[in-house]
Amino acid sequence: MVAGYLDILRARHAVRLLAGTLIGRLPNATAAIAIVLFVRAEGGSYSLAGALAAVYGVANAVGQPVLGRLVDLHGQPRVQLPAAVLSALAMAVFAFAGTGAAVLAYAAVGAAGLFTPPLEGGLRALWPSVLGEEDQVHTAYAMDAVAQEVMFTVGPLLVTVCVSLWSPQAALLVLNGLGVLGALSVVVSPPS
Repeated sequence: MVAGYLDILRARHAVRLLAGTLIGRLPNATAAIAIVLFVRAEGGSYSLAGALAAVYGVANAVGQPVLGRLVDLHGQPRVQLPAAVLSALAMAVFAFAGTGAAVLAYAAVGAAGLFTPPLEGGLRALWPSVLGEEDQVHTAYAMDAVAQEVMFTVGPLLVTVCVSLWSPQAALLVLNGLGVLGALSVVVSPPS
């Protein structure tokens, strides 16, 4: 299995696409814990923190298929990067406005979730053109699934590192900034 993964990673653009999508998906993997830690640091209740995290999750579930359809119609570069920027800006509004204005907090978190770019689906669509052989494509899907599980384990650890070193606000800003850089890495790659 490791040899198969190494073959995938040797393909042109594969490392860049995989790394870019993993970094680009960090905001999605870290949003719930980052939101909860931020709200609690602001003095908000666990119910407010949970409600805001839920709004992010529901908005994300609504936005992903819509953005995926837009990717199908207009291509990844025209959708993924603008969506990542809008999502990060919305999370920055939340990070700077705080929880004092509840309506603004809900709107910002909802917009951040709604505009989270569908990088995973985008990568799955690119693998056949990057690899060519069907067996390699299936191996790439498996490798991506494993990498995503690792990211969903490491992502929350990154949040706690950011919170420990700086603040919950910094965690929101840093991880969403990294998400934009990941999306940028993907969309400037020729297969996109």
